[in-house]
Amino acid sequence: MRRIGIFGGTFNPPHLAHKRFASEMAEKAGLSEMLIIPTFVPPHKNAKDLASADDRLEMCKRTFFEERFTVSDIEICRKGKSYTFDTLCRLKEIYKNSSFFLVIGSDMLLSFHKWYRYDDILKMATLCAVSRQDAESAQDLMEYAKNILGLDALKDEIIISETKPFELSSTEIRNRLKNGGDVSGLIEENTLLYIKEKGLYNEIY
Repeated sequence: MRRIGIFGGTFNPPHLAHKRFASEMAEKAGLSEMLIIPTFVPPHKNAKDLASADDRLEMCKRTFFEERFTVSDIEICRKGKSYTFDTLCRLKEIYKNSSFFLVIGSDMLLSFHKWYRYDDILKMATLCAVSRQDAESAQDLMEYAKNILGLDALKDEIIISETKPFELSSTEIRNRLKNGGDVSGLIEENTLLYIKEKGLYNEIY
């Protein structure tokens, strides 16, 4: 059975912390493929400074170009707000005989019980989260998973990986670009080239 990771997000723009996060979880969970899924409209965020769906899709393709990654337009094609439950239902139709691993950050894990139909999501996918050493400890995440979600990390019902923090946000990159700051070493060169060619993030909308 194929083990497929799902890493969704706004990716506005995608950066190297996103890439490292996805790569480390793919190794930790032994995934054969990692789906990168940019949202059309994020359900939990203010989208006023959001680059177009087509631009974010192209930036993801330029960022996640290695063989292990597959950039999917499944949520962009569906349009509207993107809910993980709906995406998983569709992916299970597309990828037969596969097990799914939903990759999220520690901050998202700690609010997972508020997600739309989170209990059904847990029936369809294994959660994978990263514990950042300067934030929530792995023990805190395991306790939340067990007490709130009913998942036992010791039984591989959830995968929690400890990693060194790479503090970088898309907001920071957009602000640097707006102010003419240096973002080299923070995003892929081809992604930066695309941003410059398209004139993205010249101002915060």
